[in-house]
Amino acid sequence: MGNTWKILRIMVLTSTLLAFTILVLLPTIFLASFPLIYMDDIRYEVFENPLIGDENLRFIAEVLAFSFKLSALTVLADILLGIPLAFILARSNFPGKLLLETFVTLPLVIPTSGFGFASLLTWTTISGIGKWLNLNRGVLSITSSLPFIDVPIVLFMVHVTLTLPYVVRTVQTKLVEIDTIYEDASRTLGANPLTTFRKILMPELLPAVFSGSVLAFARSLGETGATMIVAGVRLTAAVAVVKWEFEFKLGAAAFLGLILVIITWLIILPAELLLTGVKGGVVKPPSLISGKALERLLIKFEAKFSKRGFKNILYGVCIALLFILTIMPIVVVVESVIDYMFKDPYTGRV
Repeated sequence: MGNTWKILRIMVLTSTLLAFTILVLLPTIFLASFPLIYMDDIRYEVFENPLIGDENLRFIAEVLAFSFKLSALTVLADILLGIPLAFILARSNFPGKLLLETFVTLPLVIPTSGFGFASLLTWTTISGIGKWLNLNRGVLSITSSLPFIDVPIVLFMVHVTLTLPYVVRTVQTKLVEIDTIYEDASRTLGANPLTTFRKILMPELLPAVFSGSVLAFARSLGETGATMIVAGVRLTAAVAVVKWEFEFKLGAAAFLGLILVIITWLIILPAELLLTGVKGGVVKPPSLISGKALERLLIKFEAKFSKRGFKNILYGVCIALLFILTIMPIVVVVESVIDYMFKDPYTGRV
């Protein structure tokens, strides 16, 4: 029996390493070798094109800057929305909790291109929210951007929806593992919930938040399916790779693809090494408050916002945003399918 389990473990380990080599390492090695083998093509398409010069190189810098800005904003929104949702799922019991967990996980399993179309239909056409509000247009235009940031709103919402589960699930898992004895002791000594969170929970949660954020950033950086549908005239780096592939500009596509792969590895590997080196999974955040007077002021501020009513409002807003971002597009698509099923495809009449 012992030999059987030993052989089985060896087979599983070998299969895993083989799959990792074939699916991850070999494509990465080939992509890394492409610029060396086809250096003339890359120089022609990216650096020294006789017609447009280095315009494609400037385009690469532009789409990379936009992609980093979009991914950073997406991760920030994921943290602000994901931590409260993780608390709801980890520390609360209520009817419908399983359904809420399903809503959180749903973006991981639905086809991204289908969800992108659903979001486009929901926010930018008269078949979506505009119809519910009796408008003759969509609630948003595909070119509507966040003020001062110049990121399309629909594109931003789609990226937040598709990356949110990485933060929520990572933080939720960590919250379930944390013993509440220190939180109970903190409250017994008179600390309000927000102060307890800042002093007790935050150092424990930082590795999980950081890990989930890294995964969300990498996911946003490489997102293509939904992005191609809702991006409008803006292009991310991942979509630019697909665009150049369709245009048979393989040198430029390989060059930009290699940059994305290198960036992703440079983000994930140091993050994993950093998290592995954290003793006990606890990080002491840098103190932003110095002095007893400022600390007392902060505690008063936290006490004011620790009231149960504010907590319920925060949880309600987070659940509502989750419903708006994830479920509403699906509802609109289902309604549209049912609506158009009984209409003439050419006239739109029943």
